Amino acid sequence: MRHSCHLSLLLLVGALLAGGLTAFPVAQSANSSVFGANTHIAASYPFPDSLNRPADVIAQSGLGWAREEFQWGRIEPRPGQFDWTFTDRAVNELVQRGVNIVGLLNPAVGWGTPDPADDNIPPEQGSFYPPDPQLFAKFAAAVVNRYKDRVRYWQVWNEPDNPVYWRPSPDPAAYAALLRAVYPAIKGADPGAAVLAAGIVSPEPAGSFLQAIADNGAWESFDIIALHPYTDPLGPEAGSIDSVGIGAIQTLASRLGPKPIWVTEFGWADSPTDRTGEQAFDVETQANYLIRAMALLRQAGVERVIMYRFKDMQLRNGAPFNAYGLLRYGSGQSDYSQFKPAFNAFRTLNQQVGGRQPLGLRRLSEARVAFDFERAIAWQTFPTGNGSIAQSGTQVWSGGGAAEVRYRFTTAGNDYVSFTPREAITFPAGTTQIGLWVYGDGSSFDLKVQLRDTQGEVLQYRLGKIGPSGWQQLVAAVNGPVEPGNRIRFVDGKLDGEITLQAIVIDDDPDSRTGEGIIYLDDLTGYSGPEAYAARFAGDRGVVEVVWAVDGGQVRIPSADAEVTIIDRDGGQRSQAAPGGILTLDVGPRPVYLIYQPGTAQPPSPQPPVSGGFVPPNGAFADDAMRNVWQRTDQPVASGAPGLRPRSWIWGPQPISGAMREPYAQSPGGSRLVQYFDKSRMEINNPNAPRNQWYVTNGLLVVEMLTGRVQLGDAQFEDRAPATEAVAGDPASVNPNAPTYATLRSVAFPVNPARAPDRTGQVVTAFLNRDGTVVDRPELARYDVRIGSYEATLGHNIPQVFLDYFAQQGVVLENGRYVTRQIIDWLFVMGLPISEPYWARVRVGGVEKDVLMQAFERRVLTYTPDNDPNWRVEMGNVGQHYVRWRYGP
Repeated sequence: MRHSCHLSLLLLVGALLAGGLTAFPVAQSANSSVFGANTHIAASYPFPDSLNRPADVIAQSGLGWAREEFQWGRIEPRPGQFDWTFTDRAVNELVQRGVNIVGLLNPAVGWGTPDPADDNIPPEQGSFYPPDPQLFAKFAAAVVNRYKDRVRYWQVWNEPDNPVYWRPSPDPAAYAALLRAVYPAIKGADPGAAVLAAGIVSPEPAGSFLQAIADNGAWESFDIIALHPYTDPLGPEAGSIDSVGIGAIQTLASRLGPKPIWVTEFGWADSPTDRTGEQAFDVETQANYLIRAMALLRQAGVERVIMYRFKDMQLRNGAPFNAYGLLRYGSGQSDYSQFKPAFNAFRTLNQQVGGRQPLGLRRLSEARVAFDFERAIAWQTFPTGNGSIAQSGTQVWSGGGAAEVRYRFTTAGNDYVSFTPREAITFPAGTTQIGLWVYGDGSSFDLKVQLRDTQGEVLQYRLGKIGPSGWQQLVAAVNGPVEPGNRIRFVDGKLDGEITLQAIVIDDDPDSRTGEGIIYLDDLTGYSGPEAYAARFAGDRGVVEVVWAVDGGQVRIPSADAEVTIIDRDGGQRSQAAPGGILTLDVGPRPVYLIYQPGTAQPPSPQPPVSGGFVPPNGAFADDAMRNVWQRTDQPVASGAPGLRPRSWIWGPQPISGAMREPYAQSPGGSRLVQYFDKSRMEINNPNAPRNQWYVTNGLLVVEMLTGRVQLGDAQFEDRAPATEAVAGDPASVNPNAPTYATLRSVAFPVNPARAPDRTGQVVTAFLNRDGTVVDRPELARYDVRIGSYEATLGHNIPQVFLDYFAQQGVVLENGRYVTRQIIDWLFVMGLPISEPYWARVRVGGVEKDVLMQAFERRVLTYTPDNDPNWRVEMGNVGQHYVRWRYGP
């Protein structure tokens, strides 16, 4: 939304025409930090001969990225006459210092727009009327060709959704036409260049504008989505800068075609602004918000985070205006000596986590499930025609039940549907956050809660945007005042005492959108204690965490180190003891960095039970070794890693249990540490064993469920009835034809040890009925699924579609970095095949489909021909099935 001021008087010293190339200095190695700032020294610093001075200060901040403007009017004031004075010097000074550059091509020159009124605009002033696409493309090609050895990222325009920057009014179709013209011009000048779409304020109007770009055929005319998730006057947590500002666009991109997301502007100002009017933040709050927001954005999956801006450049009536910078205006545009607290805070951020991979955001508050949806209750729906809510077992986060919510929005007005429980669902006084697990449908509509306090006041809070298919927890802070539009029944604008759920609400956003769908809700959770966060990054040894509490408080953090290194916001260092493996830390809104090896304990949780009891999930991993196994394959999926080709989970988005100890005779103390996931169970049988690939193992859950024998030791078992869970698709109660694990007894090892003949190359047409009988159905040859190899150990054939799945390469997380490797070692993950592949008729979401399935020792694989190609092969939810079989719903 912000744009650098254009100088009314330009000092065009030593003009170099297009042919006058200079010798370029050798750059140092580029800074690895993913954080940056809008520096704009080429456009706003008045003296080209001393551009080294601001470049030195920029480099001192430790940033990795500078967003620099390449203004058409300054570079090409008249057609074909080029002046590279400022951009040459700025690019060279920054690159020499290892700073990466995002080149912003913006704004137009007066002679380059179709509007006759622009003809008399001085070139240095520029125009925000849309340029002629072909002329702008020609200019872009000239710029890219000149700097292609030093600048590889180019952004086409700034905030075309804003009438200030696209006059007389925003026009997505016109901007799409500009992209379609400029993209091939940039690629023609530098095939290795990456093109960013114009940064747009998110979540709206970014969502609507990006959808319109796609509707106008320009989704493939840029490589990277750029967002401006401003939340001022709210802070980063209250403004949901991550879950809403980024989450909504991630959901949209999953529908239109995934692309990396960069943030190229956001911030908070210590002066009046265009956005907030006269409201200003003190410089300490500005620094705190900036660091917390950058940590949140990285954990949300943003690849590059570039704040607005490096130095204040505007005055209004002689006073700072739009003062979002790390440096004050001082004595003018060339004064780079006036540092705000945000500068040191930003430098420390770059030093501590700038080049590190994000590992997830943790809430340090104490969680309590207020309603688990395990039983049906009555709800009042309003308006009645806009939706419904009912208990369901189709998708569950934990236990055996969840709420199935249907909605239908048909008008261009403000559509919504609210669900009010007929019995009280309460949260104790002191609750600071409310969370709800959501299985999304990709709509990106708002999910909200209305809460009532002891004074009868009713306030509404936005949990977040409904995401794509899969479970995600949406959480909102509820311990502060809300804006007038969310005051349903007003007393003092904040919740006092015990809190009662008034309603769960789905709301369209923007109002013009229509649509219908189904989502699932589970485990409505309250968090008490301080609203505290830990943003975790991969460390050289252990992890580095950015920790803060919005309003201050004390947190307890498990540590495997006896002492934890603490770096304060501005770089000061100290150590603090962690007696008994627990670091007790007083934290506040000013972030600190913890460098340590995490402990496995989760205070104040008790020791996991040794037998019998199921431990509800708390979001924590039972052991860091288990976390590492999960992170390698599923962290890239959870965070939308760069270059990720869409794929299904290997384990699942989160653990579905807490840490548990189950009896196992050969483990130390007679029990082993386990944790359950959607797809399987992780086990540590011997904590003293070498920490190699087999330190954490997958349970033989499929074998146990089909035999009906729970393994309690190498040769110890507990007999039960075989599992009647449906192997694939919907639950068995609504999936009458689907084979169960009990069905597999007739065809699978070890109950049926018969070896199959080698059928390599043959088409699979065998069909498994629920009663265990196998018939041949030649019509299934239409899917042309053939046997690819014969596994001789137990004597079973493996289809080629499964072999291709085993061999696929993709993005994984290794040693804190995303790399492309083979995704799984199939023997480690799957175990040996224990059955032949069989077709079955299975209900998925209530729709019957032909599904190919095969049982392995540890997992079940399915192949659904009519799925999207990226989702045709999936792992069954064996972990969910086993938990219900062993521990009950």
